[in-house]
Amino acid sequence: MTDTENGWPIDTRFPSGKLGLFFDEEVQRLIDSFAYCFKVKITIFSARMEEMVVGLQNPGSAFCQLIQKKLRYRYRCCRQDKLMCERCEQKDEVIIYNCYGGLSEIVVPIKIEEKLVGYGMLGQFRTSRNIPDVIIQDWVKAGFASEELLKTYEAQPLFDKPAVDNMLRLFSMLIAFIVTREYVRIRRPSIAEKVIHWLDEHIAEPLSLNDAAAAVKYSRSTVSHEIKRQLGMNFKKICILKKIQRFESLIAADPALSIQEAAAMVGYEDPFYFSRLYKKVRLSAPSSYVNSTRKQTHDLGS
Repeated sequence: MTDTENGWPIDTRFPSGKLGLFFDEEVQRLIDSFAYCFKVKITIFSARMEEMVVGLQNPGSAFCQLIQKKLRYRYRCCRQDKLMCERCEQKDEVIIYNCYGGLSEIVVPIKIEEKLVGYGMLGQFRTSRNIPDVIIQDWVKAGFASEELLKTYEAQPLFDKPAVDNMLRLFSMLIAFIVTREYVRIRRPSIAEKVIHWLDEHIAEPLSLNDAAAAVKYSRSTVSHEIKRQLGMNFKKICILKKIQRFESLIAADPALSIQEAAAMVGYEDPFYFSRLYKKVRLSAPSSYVNSTRKQTHDLGS
């Protein structure tokens, strides 16, 4: 179970290993060994951007945790992860990029029989000695001492281009090894997965537990129990979270959409009510996500 804040997962993704693919326990050991040797963070996502495996040796850098907590930038991390995985799928190739915080990350597609089934993300290392000016400005503006920010940034491993190239080569070989040894396999969906699929297909509609139970052909009590057991949240919270995730996907796909338009597309006609729900879950207003998405889209296009 992930840590929670006000009853919501801080990560706001479904708990590791519960959805999508099946990973043999050997995958965790391989990921942990790689993360330990290079002092990097590794995350395996399903094709639907659900966290499947996280390297326990490095669950996340102190620098990332610092700006996520004090600047409330977690939503930017989640959005950028999703955007880069989508770009990896579109280009059908490895993506190497610098995140908004100035750390470098790599996304490698995971395929089984030429079908994309997930992504391997390797990151939170430095290829630059400097923190982006905008982060320093936001930090100082928030009233924090710059020394703490600089110290945690410099604690991240610094790699030159040959080191990054070799690390990428080894990581790609590790992903290929995991696939060829059949440490990752597609399995039959659980009750919770069937419900999630139904929610995805009916995201703009009023979502009820009775309708979901009827759709997957199980009793209301069984569906309620399995949702809580497998995902750690009740049906209502899952519905809200899925709608928020779809809202973010719509904005990422078309940053010109207004909050009201995107909220209506996921079933919320009252944008003020939606904004309250969004802020409760993401700990920031939807306008922050929209403005950040528009800015990044502009920066990437310039």
